[in-house]
Order: sequence, then C-alpha cells, then structure tokens
Amino acid sequence: MQKYIDENVVVELVNRSIVTDRFRRLEPEKKDRIYQTTIKIFGEYGYDGMAIDQLCREAGISKGSFFQYFPSKVHLLEFAILIFDDYLEKWIAETKQNEKAVFARDRLLYLFQTLVINSKLYEPEQRFYLFVTNALNHAGVTLEGIDITRHITQYVSEIIERGETTGEIRGDYDVELTTHIVTLIIGALLEKQYQKKKLTRFELEGYLISFLFDGIKA
Repeated sequence: MQKYIDENVVVELVNRSIVTDRFRRLEPEKKDRIYQTTIKIFGEYGYDGMAIDQLCREAGISKGSFFQYFPSKVHLLEFAILIFDDYLEKWIAETKQNEKAVFARDRLLYLFQTLVINSKLYEPEQRFYLFVTNALNHAGVTLEGIDITRHITQYVSEIIERGETTGEIRGDYDVELTTHIVTLIIGALLEKQYQKKKLTRFELEGYLISFLFDGIKA
C-alpha cells in the first residue's frame, strides 16, 4: 500500500465536492488514518453496518469534524472507493511496467500471479475489494461510473489483442468477449483467495492455463 493518499487525488475529490477543503488541509497521516479506518469498517460491516460513531471513535475524530470533512455517508463511501481505485490503477501500471514476458500465455500468468498469488492488498483491503465488487449493489447505494475492475480488464484486453495478432490466440472469437471471460475467471479466483478459500499455487495456475488459455487456444 502506498504510504499516504495521493494529494492530487484529494484535490480532485474536493473539486467534485466528495470531500471538503477542510479535509484537504488535514495532515497526511490523519487523512490516511481516516481512509484506512473507512475501508476497514466498510469491508467488515458493509454499507448499512457502517456506523459513523464507530468510524469517528477508531479514526480519532469527532462527529462534528466528520461532517466538516464529508457531506454524507455516501460521500465517505465514494471517497474510499476512489482512493482505493487510484491505488489499484497504480498497482496495475506498476505490474505492466515490471512485466517482461513476450507471449500471451506468460503475460496472463504474470498478471494472475501478481493479482492472486503475490497480492499487495492486505486483509482489510481484500475485504473492502469484496464489498465493492460484490456487496455494494445489494446495499441500495448507486455510485455512477465507478468500476474498480476496469484496470484489470484493460490490461487483459491488451494481452488478448496482442495474442490474437501474433496467432497465439484464435481470432474467430470476439476480442471483447474473450477479454470478458478471462477477466471474469481471474476475478473469481481472486475472490476465492480473498475469501480465504485458498487453492495451492499449482491448482491456481492450473485453472488459469486450462480454463483461460488452453480454452481459447487454436
């Protein structure tokens, strides 16, 4: 996890009226403590179970201060998701930069290992990811235009498109459909790991190669 919240992202959130300028002026350590506490409680209790009083107590702020930082609980959730999304975007960008593989099979395997086996997300972040990707829609909260899985999807799409160009992946299937299927299976295995229903590394890689790659190989 990055040490502190990116201040450029905070400025953007202020401009979008998600957080107040008073929040922006807080010390980086305090902003980060509020963020870390927020994702922990949302991840553990969901939207309905998130109690502002508990957040304030654990983050070390008053309830009056909370409403000076965030217009509402929905804004708090949007703040947490967008900060988390920024981290995921940077993580995927770092993964792409460090990846040295040439073939689609190896590139998919590297991405898979980075996300599922060598994940940088610690446990509260993993629970928050599961909440945002699975439980949020059941909380009756609608946040338009937020899809934290899009970074993974874009990366997979690049791999699939390149693999089709080189002939590694059959070209008679729609690239978008193949990308969608691959992303869904990676996502399902990622969730299984985060839910502590872990498979061995050999089993995980077997799923990836057998169902993701061999299934779309000519």
